[in-house]
Amino acid sequence: MARRNYKFTNKRHPDQAIFSVILGVISLVGIASVIYRSYREQGGTHPGYGLTGLLAVLFSLAGIVLGLLSFRARDSFRVLCFVGTILNLLILAGMALLFFMGM
Repeated sequence: MARRNYKFTNKRHPDQAIFSVILGVISLVGIASVIYRSYREQGGTHPGYGLTGLLAVLFSLAGIVLGLLSFRARDSFRVLCFVGTILNLLILAGMALLFFMGM
């Protein structure tokens, strides 16, 4: 009879890391929709597109802070901490690149 090895742990994902990933996904969806709609209108913009970009930057900044703070949690998994922080950093870098390309 084969013996199965199970490892039980009390570790869990920090709530801050989960919120960081959620904010990153919201920012990514907002940016993607603005880029798609602007492309579909052949470069035409609407004031709401700028507001959506600004909200995406603010959500991304909040996601970075939450992601970094989630590293302080003890006895927790670190995967979502890394994913949330890196995702939000990439979104913020992409928005900075998009902003400087438009200047």
